[in-house]
Amino acid sequence: MNETKVIDSSLNCEFCKRSFVKEGNFLRHICEPKRRWLDKDKQSNRIAFQCFVDFFRKQSASKKPKTYEDFIKSPYYGAFMKFGNYCINVNCINISRFCDWLLKGNHKIDYWCTDANYTQFLIEFLKTEDAYDAVKRSIQYCMDLAPEYNLQYHDLLRFGNVYKICHAVTTGKISPWMLYQSSSGVEFLSKLDPTQEKIVLDYINPEHWAIKFLREADTVVDIKKLLKDAGY
Repeated sequence: MNETKVIDSSLNCEFCKRSFVKEGNFLRHICEPKRRWLDKDKQSNRIAFQCFVDFFRKQSASKKPKTYEDFIKSPYYGAFMKFGNYCINVNCINISRFCDWLLKGNHKIDYWCTDANYTQFLIEFLKTEDAYDAVKRSIQYCMDLAPEYNLQYHDLLRFGNVYKICHAVTTGKISPWMLYQSSSGVEFLSKLDPTQEKIVLDYINPEHWAIKFLREADTVVDIKKLLKDAGY
């Protein structure tokens, strides 16, 4: 008498539909769709998925929101994951705004992860972001870096490493709001040599910021007092 071997339907991979006879093999099985699902809580995946959702919400006529299942099956998965990892690597200061900027500029997704794009976005973003958010981020950076030089955080611009501070300006960690509206910031800028000035010039465009400060005089008064009270 021939016996038909019955395969336990619970040992079927819900992602790739492969069937397994042994439970151990089933438990060890990791196909690409399953790996993508298991990685869903990683920071890079969360960033990539949110940008994927934003992309299709703005580019597609369909009003149906995309799910994570849609994401892991999408041919764009790799491109969005590359973007998520890029944002982490450059410590992007506002990922949602960066994504919006790329979408509005009709940048092809294959070119989202370029330093040229991020630099252009950052320079534009620094000019328009909320002044209090900018100062908060700048103070936090000073608090994080000052111990490295055994300094009080409000003395970082006075006595910290000039090139490291210049780099912080070019990555948006120290805003022109702090540089132009604090005594220590003005002192820092006055001591820059031509090479150092060239490094930060595009990010602190004096002409633009002079006009901006005139237009936002009330905010300037508040920020200047805030920084002075904090010892900057």
